Amino acid sequence: METAARPAGRKRDPRTDSAAIDAVLDLVNAGATLSGLSLVTIAEHVGVSRNSLYRRWKTKDDLYLDVLDAVNKPLPEFSTGTAREDLIADLAVVIERTLDERANSMLRALLAEAGAFPELHRRYFQEVVVPRREYMHGIVRRGIAAGEIRADVDPALVNEMLVGPILARMWAGTADGLDPAATSRRLVDLLYAGIAAAR
Repeated sequence: METAARPAGRKRDPRTDSAAIDAVLDLVNAGATLSGLSLVTIAEHVGVSRNSLYRRWKTKDDLYLDVLDAVNKPLPEFSTGTAREDLIADLAVVIERTLDERANSMLRALLAEAGAFPELHRRYFQEVVVPRREYMHGIVRRGIAAGEIRADVDPALVNEMLVGPILARMWAGTADGLDPAATSRRLVDLLYAGIAAAR
């Protein structure tokens, strides 16, 4: 997720940047709302002056964009040889991300306050959600082209059917016990019974 270029100022301290991002994640995970937090509160949590944060982030939105960037690293590309195994590998990474409690709290907070932070929500959806969806759609399209998946299968529906149960677990707070490798294989195997091309 790329953040907008910001004006040059005093030399940044990477340790302060990292500490501020961790502070937001810790505070939100402890129950703070995005709208309720202030750069002053975050600075106090980090143990730096508020000017140190203002030099780096002019608004909370700017800081929150960097927090989302930190917890949503790009998915690795998979090339296992079959669409089935690529889907399993891709979904396993998605599941691993849902096991990060602080990241989940940040995402739930963003979705809960989307109306208060419309630009932040738009950026997150366009720069994080859409590319991840398109990546899984691409795996399905490759499977169709290779004759592995039925030609009438909708890639978007496959994505929703695989990711939906994981998101439901995340929202319910019951994702802790999931094993990424085993769960992703089980879900893909169940779905493949319906989408695999006839042999």
